[in-house]
Amino acid sequence: MYTLIYVFLMFLLVPYLKIKSALKGYSFSLKERFVLYKDKLDNTLWFHCASVGELNTVRPIYNYYKDRFNILITVSSPRGKKYAVDNFPKAKIRELPFDITFLIKKFINIYNPKALIIVEEELWLNLIKASSKNIPVVLINGRISPSSFKVYKFLSFIYKKIFSYFKLIIARSKKDADYISYFIDDKSKIIVCGDLKFISSTIKKDIDLNFPKNKKIIVAGSTYKSEEKLLLEAFKEFKNNAVLVLAPRHLERLNEVINMVEENGYSYQLYSKITGNINKQVLIVDKMGILPSLYKYADAVFIGGTIENIGGHNILEALVENKPVIIGKNYYKIKPLVKEFKDYIFIVETENQLKEAVEKLFNQKNKNIPIKEKIDKIYKCYIKNLEKVINESRS
Repeated sequence: MYTLIYVFLMFLLVPYLKIKSALKGYSFSLKERFVLYKDKLDNTLWFHCASVGELNTVRPIYNYYKDRFNILITVSSPRGKKYAVDNFPKAKIRELPFDITFLIKKFINIYNPKALIIVEEELWLNLIKASSKNIPVVLINGRISPSSFKVYKFLSFIYKKIFSYFKLIIARSKKDADYISYFIDDKSKIIVCGDLKFISSTIKKDIDLNFPKNKKIIVAGSTYKSEEKLLLEAFKEFKNNAVLVLAPRHLERLNEVINMVEENGYSYQLYSKITGNINKQVLIVDKMGILPSLYKYADAVFIGGTIENIGGHNILEALVENKPVIIGKNYYKIKPLVKEFKDYIFIVETENQLKEAVEKLFNQKNKNIPIKEKIDKIYKCYIKNLEKVINESRS
């Protein structure tokens, strides 16, 4: 029944997805989705990620194994594929086959991986079931949001099957583990190691920028339209003594962001066009993978997806640089982290509250945010448990 519904929806949605991807400048490859190719890769370890966020999350695990195995990465989104190709040059990158059993089997026969490591919440029934019959399947940074739990619970007859096929589930928090345990009889499969984003947030590109020495720097990361409007309005208070760095979540919105900046009367420059000093009021980041490296320059940080009702994006990339962060009230996806680091987080709802928070951070001395020991503990936990599964599969 699942496969019949899936196939029906697939044929209904594929034309839309292909057109939508093309309009955004990405490729949706039917050749890869139907595994219409030949390839060869020995000694392979397979990672599956939905898109950019999961690719960033898995990077420390990828770095640990990339010299021991040929790495195969599958992605669900065309945007994720472009990012993977640009940022994981040593890995073989493929779009995930459609979730039909014979296509998954064909894919596995081509690459013969030692194990499949799925990141976060990519719970495709046939992918996990068919793979588990040949290789161990592991879920890392496993998470279930309260809203997803309600859906999973309603469809528990499917999700109990899905979770039963995992060899190991490494959850990011006890709450996530408790949600997952509802669907699993064998609770010993679930281990809590912590949020893998703690580790991935420490991995940054080495960049060197020349900001004005006499100005404060506001870095706004992973922003959406409503947040950019608010930031640009609030920035009028600081435009004479600060630079605003805007890093929109989706680069296909770049022209829209430029228009908003111009409409507000600010001068701007694009990150990709920097040739010397930064001498404009607004710096627009038009390149993916740069944002984590910019937080070290910040005097104030805003994290997007929190005023827009998205649920919040990665606050750890700023926290590991000892930078407190400003967020909106919609942070349900990162609630455990907000709770843990509440002393270093400002929650705002209005323009005035945003301006007050920025002013406080401008006048605040650097804080030592206690995060390094936690990172080391989480990393060792992931590697220890993954090694156990992978070594068993090789013996």
